[in-house]
Amino acid sequence: MTISENLMTTMTMIGKAIEKGAIDDTRSYLQNCETITTNGLPGVRADKINTNLSKMVASDDVEIKMFSRSSWKGVLVVDNGNKMLFSVCTKNTLDRVTKNTTRRSPHYAQTMVNTINKDEVAEVKQMTIADFDPTFTVIFSEEDFEKDFFSIMEDAVCEYDGYRFWVVSYEVEKFVMKSLSAILMDKDFDRVQEISILEALKPNFGELTAVEPKQEKKKDVRSLLSVKAGIPASKSTEFEKRTEILPKSVEESKEA
Repeated sequence: MTISENLMTTMTMIGKAIEKGAIDDTRSYLQNCETITTNGLPGVRADKINTNLSKMVASDDVEIKMFSRSSWKGVLVVDNGNKMLFSVCTKNTLDRVTKNTTRRSPHYAQTMVNTINKDEVAEVKQMTIADFDPTFTVIFSEEDFEKDFFSIMEDAVCEYDGYRFWVVSYEVEKFVMKSLSAILMDKDFDRVQEISILEALKPNFGELTAVEPKQEKKKDVRSLLSVKAGIPASKSTEFEKRTEILPKSVEESKEA
């Protein structure tokens, strides 16, 4: 898929919202929380990121869609201009979701890839249980996914025909962003395309340290003037006159 400039702009703004929430906002929270433990930190970080998505990414073409999973509330970025849906999660969470095969209900990302991205096919496929056991069947049916999609988006899947679902995965270690990528996956969670957002967030040090070319200093008008050879000093300009200093003995001989 070709990534347009508009789509890259949306991805970059999502990246900035994540970076601010996971680093600056979380650091500020830890400095001011005044508790001896920080067990709620993962939830706080997610809340900070979701709030930043609402403040920094939402626009006339981009909607922030909230949905519920029991007591947990999630957020999807709906880019109607580019026909894209985005979800945000940590790298560890994404790895855990893709490896869990014993769910009683679909994970929302699982529902999205099995509805919105059902026609996507990754070039490199991972082996699944079905590859070893032909009698193995998927736990959830197409109808299950469509019902779950409706519970999330409050719209039928057909209303999002032509859209694609991306997961923006990030990893932070000691307040340093280690990875930040937008990932397009097929229904098996195999990667169709991955775009690094981290590079887009790095400052251009070349521009920050660029020195403006020095402007040529205007020459003083006096430097443009000269005394024509042979003209007595008395007729030269005042600023070019020089006081003649002679040794004392010479002065005395002149007076004598």
